[in-house]
Amino acid sequence: MLVSVITTCFNAEKCIEKTIRSVLSQTFRDFEYIIMDGASADDTLKIAQSYNGLFEKAGIPYHIYSQKDNGIYDGMNHGVARCSGEFVNFMNADDEFYDHRVLSDIFENRDYKDTGVIYGDAAEEEYGELYLFVKNFEGIKKRMPFSHQSVFARRELLMRYPFSEKYRIAADYDFLLNCYDEGVKFSDSQVMVCRVSKDGVSSLKLYDTFMDTEKMLASHGYPRYEGAALSRKLFGLRIRQFGMDVLPDFVKKTIRRLQRKSRGQDQRVQLL
Repeated sequence: MLVSVITTCFNAEKCIEKTIRSVLSQTFRDFEYIIMDGASADDTLKIAQSYNGLFEKAGIPYHIYSQKDNGIYDGMNHGVARCSGEFVNFMNADDEFYDHRVLSDIFENRDYKDTGVIYGDAAEEEYGELYLFVKNFEGIKKRMPFSHQSVFARRELLMRYPFSEKYRIAADYDFLLNCYDEGVKFSDSQVMVCRVSKDGVSSLKLYDTFMDTEKMLASHGYPRYEGAALSRKLFGLRIRQFGMDVLPDFVKKTIRRLQRKSRGQDQRVQLL
């Protein structure tokens, strides 16, 4: 069974190499790797092309496309259109597979005949420390149930439900809800799949992330906040965003540790 790993990137010369190396290091070999570059103006493309020989030597199909796009989700849709795998994973720039056995642990001697979406665990890197992303499939109607980098979705589903560009941040969550609403089977691989940077847009733009997610959930008939509850939530988000924007890192680090502890999200992951 062929698996497709897709990396979308733009001006990612500072972080693309660690992503590429984590893909190249996989002991599993029945996969292809596709990089969708959004016409970067830095050395992203040059760095990606420098790995052509290593992927060829490893016998891994490696394809690089560089063209202007309308953002990360547009790039991901273009990647799906170009890939050939039965299952597709998005390991975007600045993220990486947790170790070299991830694909082997998920796909060797495992049967996913009736499964549409495979998911696993993720380690979130924040202020130099790794924390376990607390997945919760049962709570899919309320929040993103697991890290999208830990997902392997059937290509046919990604073609049926392309990432919607009307959502700047929540299109991956929207895709999962489309699958859930259809009754697609989700399977937990129980594998630590990825190491994810918390410096992404959805991590830094708290207000935008919340509003995009609320809009998306409402479209599925799962609104979370209304009236006074919504006003209180927005007020709290503005305060938190102000703190994220102006406070020094050591203060933000302390606040985040307290927040994680209060939410039961403070389980550490071993650094590799």
